[in-house]
Amino acid sequence: MLRFHRLSVPTPYSVGPVNSYLIVSEPVTLVDPGPDWPAAREALSGELERLGLGLQSVARIVLTHSHADHSGLARFVHEATGAPVYVHLHALAELAPDYDYLAVRLPFLRESGLPEPVLEKLINLKDVVPQPVVLPEEAVVVHGGESLEFSDGSLRVLHMPGHAAGHLCLWNEADRVLFSGDFLLPDITPNPVLGPDPENPAQRDRTLEHYLSGLEVVRRLNPRVVWPGHGEAILNPPEVVARNLAHHEARLLAVLDVLGGSALTAYQVAAALFPDMRQFDIFLGLSEAFAHLDYLRERGEVEAFYRNGTLYFRRVGTG
Repeated sequence: MLRFHRLSVPTPYSVGPVNSYLIVSEPVTLVDPGPDWPAAREALSGELERLGLGLQSVARIVLTHSHADHSGLARFVHEATGAPVYVHLHALAELAPDYDYLAVRLPFLRESGLPEPVLEKLINLKDVVPQPVVLPEEAVVVHGGESLEFSDGSLRVLHMPGHAAGHLCLWNEADRVLFSGDFLLPDITPNPVLGPDPENPAQRDRTLEHYLSGLEVVRRLNPRVVWPGHGEAILNPPEVVARNLAHHEARLLAVLDVLGGSALTAYQVAAALFPDMRQFDIFLGLSEAFAHLDYLRERGEVEAFYRNGTLYFRRVGTG
């Protein structure tokens, strides 16, 4: 049985602390060290010392995905220990020093119907923590399907996109334990974050399609317990999977209702669904709108067309 500890690492974000997992079975492995933020560094170091191990005990770092609240301290730990960073290929691309998160999504933002002043403010938003960076020479690239071996067990790497293109989960089949990162959370449904298709960057990634497929994978695995990226352990995984599936089906119906007989932009749909969007929540709202509109388009219930460079969606048969 793998031996591990859940470490609560503070973040400056509204989501609250992130769960970092220290697997003390050899080689000692740290999953998602947390954000590059002074309070997070102090908390992570303090938790390791409390366990009597210290930072130098870490021999391997695993990132579930590239988002700053999970990955920001990876380089700090690597530089302190020399431990390699295991990361999906798509996540590593987003951890490059010159990666511009919003710039690569700018074509989708421009065609969303976002008013220019709002777009300008969104582009100029600055994160409160530094951009996370992992260099290729610091990384071990995984694709999904690999096995991470320990002295008393193993973890199978699962590529589970939807919330992020390079998202990984870790599956301990012997104990039926899943480390889910942000793929499955106890109290909220992860945002299907807008981004380019890694295989065809001119197109949006099919985030909701990927996410729903991943939920079916979790259902088939039937974990006994899920250890998420935020919040407490999930002791009722089938119920949470069913809740997330129901949530997205309800959201798809809500999007169809918003469209009614009109042709609307993704921004108009997002504003109807989330009328109080502010700052970065605008991007998250657009992510939700695009994900569900694109999925409905794949199901043949919605069609899309461009007008003066802006993308409009309407229900099939209403044009």
